[in-house]
Amino acid sequence: MKNVSYICRMDESLKKIIQTAETLYYKYGIKSVTMDDVARECMISKKTLYKYVNDKIDLLRQVLSFEFSKHRTLFNAVSEKGLNAVEEVVQIHNILIEMLKNHNTVIEYDMLKYYPAVHRELSERKSEYILKMMKINLQKGIDEGLYHSDINIDLVAKQRVIFQVQKVENSVVSYKEFLKPEAVKQMLLYHMRAVCTPKGLKLYNEKMK
Repeated sequence: MKNVSYICRMDESLKKIIQTAETLYYKYGIKSVTMDDVARECMISKKTLYKYVNDKIDLLRQVLSFEFSKHRTLFNAVSEKGLNAVEEVVQIHNILIEMLKNHNTVIEYDMLKYYPAVHRELSERKSEYILKMMKINLQKGIDEGLYHSDINIDLVAKQRVIFQVQKVENSVVSYKEFLKPEAVKQMLLYHMRAVCTPKGLKLYNEKMK
């Protein structure tokens, strides 16, 4: 997805449309929100709306791109602070917990059921970004003596991508269980206990208090 410069360069009218659609999606779900609803909420005609977006799928893609750009900006800001690898993980964890407070599972449901192609595109882009950031963090932690030097960076990073992006929903396991803050914390603890040296784990426990 595009980065923060995409947001900065965006036409203000388009930005308003995207933000309005985003708000409506979080409130009512994607499926139930029509282009008429978006136009009405923006106080513009549908004809004007279609000057900025081609159709509902195009609008959805732009909303998701805008949202992910905001999230990625927050994550990138953490990596630019000069923190050690463990501190980065803790700060990103805190950001994720805040995001979960506003998470709407109806959006996930609508994406999976009605817009699978768009969901797949978003998952791939998320996976690419998370994989890249995880590999950087793991190598950094090894260099700092906070992570075990013998871990398989590629394999461990991909395992985290699967946990964060993969949506499993059946009678035995539901991804919704793992959207709860305590579940996210427990899964991160599981990961950190596996990769951290005693020094790294001590620091992690201190930072998570």
